[in-house]
Amino acid sequence: MTSNQPAGRAGFIVGLFLLLAQPAQADRYALRPYLVIDEPVFEVEFKPGAAFEHYFTLRNEGKVPLLIKEVLTGCGCSAVAYDKSIPPGGRGGVRFTIDVYPEWSGRELRRAIWLMTNDPEAGQVSLVVRGRVAEAAQ
Repeated sequence: MTSNQPAGRAGFIVGLFLLLAQPAQADRYALRPYLVIDEPVFEVEFKPGAAFEHYFTLRNEGKVPLLIKEVLTGCGCSAVAYDKSIPPGGRGGVRFTIDVYPEWSGRELRRAIWLMTNDPEAGQVSLVVRGRVAEAAQ
């Protein structure tokens, strides 16, 4: 029975080491920004001849600041304003403005923007506004 004790102690020490090493491994992955977008696609009926504006709310559920490095638009009819940094546990967003031209009346419209972030799992994310442009009043 005494011959099993050293092996038993070694096994216990190895097991204890592995158990204590796991949280350190998990923390290493938790030390990053974590982008959450509750509504990445927004549906609306557009008014022809009027600017449309929507605010996309972004949350950072990570442990370090979320950086919005760049926001790209898909056409000259749209513009953006955005928070460049969102602290851990904080909220920020992107204001997306679209000029809806009268000649688009009665058509389906889809406009997207692309966010470039420092979240390793969401380095490039698209946000979309889509819907039908109402018929122009005669």
